[in-house]
Amino acid sequence: MKLNVYEKKTVVKTYEADTYDLMFGTVEDVAKAINLDALKTGSNAEIMKLAGNLALTSMDTVTDLMKDIFDGITDEELRHTKVTEIAAVLVDVVKYTIKQLNKMPNSKN
Repeated sequence: MKLNVYEKKTVVKTYEADTYDLMFGTVEDVAKAINLDALKTGSNAEIMKLAGNLALTSMDTVTDLMKDIFDGITDEELRHTKVTEIAAVLVDVVKYTIKQLNKMPNSKN
């Protein structure tokens, strides 16, 4: 996962992280914030919709998630990122969360 910080239209800094490095608390926060019951097929369209809803309804959660994922990123730097890039990270995190929850015994599908 990658998140660029921009000054005007120029990338001034790039943060990178791997989904396998996500902390359990981050996965737990995502699981709480999204409506897993809305998933029927687990298609990319459904996952993108969940990630979009998360971004629209839980801005504080998204900010906290970005800070958990990208070590050292600041509130000010987040203000200078592209929404499309944050959305791509959220989709990756939601996919990873679903994958991890499906591995757990007695988890919802």
